Amino acid sequence: MLETIQSLLDAFPEGVIQARAGLVLAANARARRYLPQLTPGGPVPNFLPLPREGETGRGSFAAGSVSYSFSCTSCGEEQVILFCPGGRGGLEDWQLEGALRQLRGLLGEILAEVGPVTEGGRLPAAAFSKTFHRLFRLMENLEFMCQAAGEEGIPFRPATMDLAGLCRDTVRDAGALLREAGVRLEFRSREAGLLIPGDRSLLRRLLLGLISNAARAVGEGEVTLSLRRSGGRAVLLLSNSGPAPDPRQLAALLQEGPGGDIPQPGQGAGLGLSIARHIVVLHGGQLLIQGGDRAPSVLVALPTGPLDGRSTVRQPSAQRDGGLDPVLTELSDVLPASLFGLEGLD
Repeated sequence: MLETIQSLLDAFPEGVIQARAGLVLAANARARRYLPQLTPGGPVPNFLPLPREGETGRGSFAAGSVSYSFSCTSCGEEQVILFCPGGRGGLEDWQLEGALRQLRGLLGEILAEVGPVTEGGRLPAAAFSKTFHRLFRLMENLEFMCQAAGEEGIPFRPATMDLAGLCRDTVRDAGALLREAGVRLEFRSREAGLLIPGDRSLLRRLLLGLISNAARAVGEGEVTLSLRRSGGRAVLLLSNSGPAPDPRQLAALLQEGPGGDIPQPGQGAGLGLSIARHIVVLHGGQLLIQGGDRAPSVLVALPTGPLDGRSTVRQPSAQRDGGLDPVLTELSDVLPASLFGLEGLD
């Protein structure tokens, strides 16, 4: 019987791990080739995040210099993990079509907002400014994905930084704006400070992107960002009080557009989680989307070392935000237009 199960696992084109209570029950030959440390009865490697019992999950992790995409399905107390190397870096066809659909919609909004000016009316500055921010965000995301697929990749400038401080600053700035949209954003952590090697600008973009997705999902309600230390990792968990999605919505979230599903108007372009995954993998971390009988949550685990104890001086990177507030830009899909009337456009 055991030989039959092993033969079945070995037939899979992906790496397959069967686990229970954090221990490896079986692993196929491809999984052992990818991760030689896998042994029956041994622990599932701590760099491979697993969803809570009874839930499904999908995400990415890094082992050494190789990044992997994985999915996990629970059946009772057992879990089956499928994984393969090479997380997607470039644009998928469905993402490109989603981005183009959103771009066409935003250009239509701009025409509708500017139209009254040609008739002697008054330009609705706040609505126009919001649409401009949303358009700018879409172009930034497209540029990121194109860079990720290019030969040079995304500029990555890690240095020793305080992740707890970054979380507090980000939640403070974003929370003040989200309150106007009926969303309460809270940060929970017992860590006064938590040093990690990281690129501050990329991690801030990661946090804002995940917060924006959670705020869109909850509508009006609570979004919670928590941070804790677990061994040699800093663990971020973003959850919200929204309702559990239906099976189709959950499948779309976990699988990111299976079968060419294109995001509908108001759902974004489908780039946010791909960007988050890429930033996490650049940091040698793991990202897991957990889904079950509650609103999905996102778990990010980042290594806390090794740290560079030397003071490093870096040349400032070119400003690429167009003079716009990056928090307003990243949250522009969920904030009310009234918040954009105070932001001037040069």
